[in-house]
Amino acid sequence: MNRWCNFFFLSFFSHKAAKDGMRRGYTNTFLGFILALTFLFFGLFGSEMLPFMAHYKNSEGFLQTVHTLFANEDEGKRIEAEIKDGSLSVKRGDEEYQGGALVNTFENEADKEIYSRGGYNVVVDIRPADTLAEIEAYCLSNDGKSTEISYGEYLTLSEVARLNFDFKIRYTGKELILTDDAIGEYLLYLSDKNDESRDKAEALKSELGENKITKAEYQRKIYELYFASYYPDITAYESSSAVPLLRNYYYHKYVGGGSKNYLFVFDDYMTGSFKTKFGTDVLFHGFFSDLEDGAMIGDGASFDEAKASVDRFVTKSFNAMASLNLYVHAVNIFSLAPFLALMLMVAALLTYSVLKLRGVESINSLGALFKAVGSFVWFSGALSAVLTLAASFFVSRSAINALPPVLFFLALTVRSLIFAIMEGRSFLRKSQEDKTAIGEV
Repeated sequence: MNRWCNFFFLSFFSHKAAKDGMRRGYTNTFLGFILALTFLFFGLFGSEMLPFMAHYKNSEGFLQTVHTLFANEDEGKRIEAEIKDGSLSVKRGDEEYQGGALVNTFENEADKEIYSRGGYNVVVDIRPADTLAEIEAYCLSNDGKSTEISYGEYLTLSEVARLNFDFKIRYTGKELILTDDAIGEYLLYLSDKNDESRDKAEALKSELGENKITKAEYQRKIYELYFASYYPDITAYESSSAVPLLRNYYYHKYVGGGSKNYLFVFDDYMTGSFKTKFGTDVLFHGFFSDLEDGAMIGDGASFDEAKASVDRFVTKSFNAMASLNLYVHAVNIFSLAPFLALMLMVAALLTYSVLKLRGVESINSLGALFKAVGSFVWFSGALSAVLTLAASFFVSRSAINALPPVLFFLALTVRSLIFAIMEGRSFLRKSQEDKTAIGEV
């Protein structure tokens, strides 16, 4: 058992222990590979979660903006926030929330003067996530001239002419209200369709008559049917809804327009983008679903206590992403596994080729060498995870995602080539000793 432990845990540092692996089974390589995946998984997950508070504290403009928004020294300007059943309710001073954007420093100069610090912008809009968005549909020519026509004009074109245009939508920033007149127009359009959308509309009407669905649910489903039937696919704009949602107006208008320094606060989550004083770009999301009910800032809190409460709220919101991040990185690791296995094979083949080119005859089997190189896998994964976690405090999220497999392959390849060099020296030394012994005889 002691010999196996020396081999498995010390082979990365010991040439003798690594060679011992050639006489062992492939089970050790498989075990090392599983450990490597585990280390990489926790390295990615840790690099996602652990640096956030350090990044947050080291972004002066963003931190000041968040504090000014929720912990303003002037309580009449402070956005008072409270969690109720996983949703956020807000008000400004004695002004109760009336819908719409309570704060929008992109558009409102008064809001910008009060809340924006260091060039950061804030939007606070806690209308429900499924609030419908009013849009303008149009088509843009793809001939480089960017000729714009309405969607109605597009429909009058021949099938060939339509190929010269791409469908687009423009969010107006207004909420779409489904009136009885609008629903009547949608139903009239669907009634002329000789497809399943007409049948679905009739089925919905029956469900409404039988009180199986509410009027609001009926109107929304009719609108969704109409939208899917009348307009082309909109997955380029909406990934989680069949119809445009008002919340995404802010993403398409501001983030899509190039804004990087911002905070959006919605009813169920917040998201922001900021830069640390070290130049690291950070994009974060925080969910409210797992937060305890209660006010963000307790009654009678001092200004410093209020800021500390805000920081805890932001941190807890971000930490609520942990379960989702665990799932995402687990999926990523499984998808990464075949590439890591390929890296192992490439490292083994490269090492074998180097040995053959140097005329080393002490290792004649690629399978045996594969087991020796395989003994380096788990520590290569551990080293990659540690370096990834360290780098995450200074490197952007997009770069971190690509870092672990690169570091893994570098560590594995370098150690494998060192093995080839050491084995070459050992073989050459033994060959010279054998020649000397023959000469003496």
